[in-house]
Amino acid sequence: MASVTRKPQANRTQRRERIERQLLEATDRLMSDGASFTELSVDRLATEAGISRASFYVYFEDKGHLLRRLATQVFTDLTDAAQLWWSVADRRRPADLHAGMAAIIAVYRQHQPVLVALNELAPYDAAVRDTYRELLAGVSTGVARVITAGQADGSIRTELPAATTATTLTWMVERTCQQNLPTQPRSYDAELAEVLTEIVWSTLYLTPLRG
Repeated sequence: MASVTRKPQANRTQRRERIERQLLEATDRLMSDGASFTELSVDRLATEAGISRASFYVYFEDKGHLLRRLATQVFTDLTDAAQLWWSVADRRRPADLHAGMAAIIAVYRQHQPVLVALNELAPYDAAVRDTYRELLAGVSTGVARVITAGQADGSIRTELPAATTATTLTWMVERTCQQNLPTQPRSYDAELAEVLTEIVWSTLYLTPLRG
């Protein structure tokens, strides 16, 4: 009997995730065409995503709630990108850090309309602001774990306070991508990945980036 109860709940969760992805893609498209998030109506978002207005309100209270959920989707992608550096057994290879930075930049590039919307609404919507900070705190926690592990194995400077260093580097990457990518061509991304790799590696690691 318990499995029968869980199945509808699992189906609802899957449907919600699918609808969120459809709305994320719809928001990216509409804002890439020049619309601002505040200008987009629920009807227009729902139509672009291929869902009904009624379906929208089954899962979301309003556009602010939608934006918080879209932010969670984007930061899930950012965390997955960071795993190219975080999840390797030996994090002492600059190539792994560079792969992670390049992937993070690619996610920012893909979803920059939603991230622009987050920055637009955060000063005026406390729930959006809190969600944004919580998501960035989650990324900072992942970086802190990398730092702590590197300090334990002797690859990362032990004098660095892990949490503060992680928060600083996380916000540096976030602000750099947020401020620069919307005005720069895609050809800029490779250069940015190189620069961020240089800065993060030089900050953390005892061995030089280029021996």
